[in-house]
Amino acid sequence: MELKNKIAICYTCCGPTYRETAREKLVNLHVDNDNLYYFVLTDDKKYFKDVVRKNLVVNELKDFYKEYPHLETYEYFLESTSKEDYGKKFVEQRYRFPFSTNRLHFIQAAPFGLTNITTLGKDTDVYIQTLDRLLQSDNTLYNSVTRWEQPIVENNMKYIVEILGSDFNLKVDPVVRIYDAAAKMFSFESVEFMLNFFKIWDHIMIRIYQEGKVDLFAGSYAVNDEYILAPIYNALRIQGPKRDYNLFNAQHNPEVERFWL
Repeated sequence: MELKNKIAICYTCCGPTYRETAREKLVNLHVDNDNLYYFVLTDDKKYFKDVVRKNLVVNELKDFYKEYPHLETYEYFLESTSKEDYGKKFVEQRYRFPFSTNRLHFIQAAPFGLTNITTLGKDTDVYIQTLDRLLQSDNTLYNSVTRWEQPIVENNMKYIVEILGSDFNLKVDPVVRIYDAAAKMFSFESVEFMLNFFKIWDHIMIRIYQEGKVDLFAGSYAVNDEYILAPIYNALRIQGPKRDYNLFNAQHNPEVERFWL
């Protein structure tokens, strides 16, 4: 497979079921290529110790606690010894998985000079060669499933808009585009732009948790990020392509993926 762009494939996997799927994909689905980099953010990096894949970086969320101590306080991964233990703790502790931890893939990728970052869910794959032909490195966001327009006065987005204005002097349009989070591919103009996006996203997550506003964005099993990110995308002019492309294969199976429900 020939690729003209360097692309990062990123998995965030907490708990036995998600770890198992991410490992299976790394071993059996993906391939070695000089321009492909694989990043894993997990609760147990020893689980991946025997995975042989070129350009593979595996970190535990705990590896980032020293530099970003708020992660340990607010966005920790639920620790468990088995699927049954994970499901029991998930329900009893009313745990909500923090999708926002996906932003740490930017920190993993930055030292390698990567600006094309793909974040994949357990149930979503990406057609790499198709994607490779489209990349423009102009702060484009490709996503799977759906996208739609919505006023910022809905779904608590006004809270995010106010932070962007007060803390970063950034303006947001009255109507923004919402991107489903099943899988996303960012093609940034530079590492510097990517890290600035990370800084703003990270700052907003701290405010959300410190100010007790997390319930504004919490769903039945996760703290969702669609309505957190939409105003940020708009403020930074991160935009989707002018037309849809068949880039992702998304096959949701909630009975398997979210067994604790």
